[in-house]
Amino acid sequence: MSESKDRDEQSSDEKTQDSPETATETSTKGVGDDSLADLSELQKIKAELQKEKEKAAKELIEGEEEEEDLREVDYLQKLIDLSVKFDHHVGMWLMTAYIDCGLKYDHRLAESYMTQLNTIQSFLRLLEKVDGVTRELVIKDCVLKLRNSIQLIHKHLVKPLYKEVSLMKKSPKSESLENFKENWNQRLLDLQKACDFEFQVLDVKGFMVK
Repeated sequence: MSESKDRDEQSSDEKTQDSPETATETSTKGVGDDSLADLSELQKIKAELQKEKEKAAKELIEGEEEEEDLREVDYLQKLIDLSVKFDHHVGMWLMTAYIDCGLKYDHRLAESYMTQLNTIQSFLRLLEKVDGVTRELVIKDCVLKLRNSIQLIHKHLVKPLYKEVSLMKKSPKSESLENFKENWNQRLLDLQKACDFEFQVLDVKGFMVK
């Protein structure tokens, strides 16, 4: 009777104990769960890093576009200033220089060139409210038109004046003549920079007063 009871208790203990295989499976399952959790966390971190990378790249592109736009606006303002100054030089100092030298100043011709300069100014000012390809194309067209106007002014007003002055036995004392020469040449250097910015070859230095 006692022996039978002992056998029953031993059998019961064996049933309640995990076999080696069962213990191994449980342990392996625990490690597998941890590995999956680590892998999931790693994938999550990688995804977040990729989002940050894309965000940084987008901000860099937007920053470059904004910087380029600011450069273009600054360039546009310089062109407007140039057209205003050329207009002033023709209407103020060139006219006075003609009078100081006792030469006839062609008001109608000068007025027509100044009208051209004013038209270019108007187009450039309109471009301050436009962006993109349209602005770029119109700016290039305005640079060409500005150069063409300067070329005509030089040919029909500036060059004849200084040719007459060079033929005079005594050079006239004219502050306007000197002011025009100095400022005209400086504006041409500024315009040359604008031409170099938009075009590979577009010379305006040939219109300088020597």
